[in-house]
Amino acid sequence: MRLFARILTATCLAVLAMTAAAVPALQRLPTVYQLDDDTQVQVEIVARGLQVPWDIEFTPAGGIIVSELGGKLQLISADGRMRELDRLIQVYAREESGLMGIALHSLSRDQLYIYLCYSERKGFFGTENVLMKAMLGRFGLLNEQELLRWKGDSHHNGCQVAIGPDQLLYVTTGDATDADAAQNVDSLLGKLLRLKLDGTIPVNNPLPGSAVFSYGHRNAQGLAWGQEQLFLVEHGPSGSASGRGSDELNRILSGGDYGWSEVYGRQGSTDQARGAGNGQRHGPVLLWDQPMGPAGLAFYRGDKLPQWRDQLFVGALTGESLLRLVLDELGAPIDQEVLFKGEFGRIRAVAEGPDGYLYFSTSNLDGHGRVQQSGDLLLRVVPAD
Repeated sequence: MRLFARILTATCLAVLAMTAAAVPALQRLPTVYQLDDDTQVQVEIVARGLQVPWDIEFTPAGGIIVSELGGKLQLISADGRMRELDRLIQVYAREESGLMGIALHSLSRDQLYIYLCYSERKGFFGTENVLMKAMLGRFGLLNEQELLRWKGDSHHNGCQVAIGPDQLLYVTTGDATDADAAQNVDSLLGKLLRLKLDGTIPVNNPLPGSAVFSYGHRNAQGLAWGQEQLFLVEHGPSGSASGRGSDELNRILSGGDYGWSEVYGRQGSTDQARGAGNGQRHGPVLLWDQPMGPAGLAFYRGDKLPQWRDQLFVGALTGESLLRLVLDELGAPIDQEVLFKGEFGRIRAVAEGPDGYLYFSTSNLDGHGRVQQSGDLLLRVVPAD
């Protein structure tokens, strides 16, 4: 059985990794965008007909895997063809719950693993979130292994998954609409978790024997590492008494408290860029004045758009845009540009591809956007001709 699984996985990788070249675009859109930094770019459609693509990952040599909120994993192969790789029938998709974050980890050319965070129904009315690890096979997932389970809800699930430079697994959890739980370090709600790739707890986590790496989060949906720092975006409460936005960009420090639900937005400390972790409370390094609904987060390090190197990009759902942030050496934003405002609707996942282009996905079928006949899109930003 183990040999059979290895054969299936090797066959899958041969299909997924045909070439390191860019996946061919379906269409290059005609508009040329002149940006604040004098960069000229265009946008290409890589895939149409997606259904709420929540996260995107790249296979070792050029394929793209997309998670859809309804429970499907889609594969866009290196030749540009899209097919359903697997369908997780256990996924409970309702409102904001469903199949969310994914991360890939390759041990060797014939051993490719995927980590998935998704919602399941519990009883008649309950929801639980699950972190699962599986081998990626030619016809779908093999050797599925549940690593962790915690309370979920139809809203505020977090469920972003990423593997850090330390080769540890990071997972965001929302407060599942139980705001007080975010300050309770014995609860997994409203946290950033850190685990080994086998699901066990690292000995150097800030709380001994606990997966909790930081706490006081409301609904974090984006993680990215840059400048030897970890950044996280999260949704603040809308309709606050001040009438201002309260969505946040945070620089994460081990053991740090990020305030929710006792404080949020401008109520918190703003010394985060210079502070330490270990239970100290930190405010955001950036607080958006208008609701943005920040989702995907990625540093750009490619060579196709060298003016953007080491800049941070944020997908904005409510803000219907892609945000470009320039950070100083302490990780504080010193400049911001709003790209593609309203042109593609709600933007969720953001990632740099191995081809050096910047990819992003739309989320217009999630019940909050303007539905397009072609479904949701996977797009990428390329230099203008």
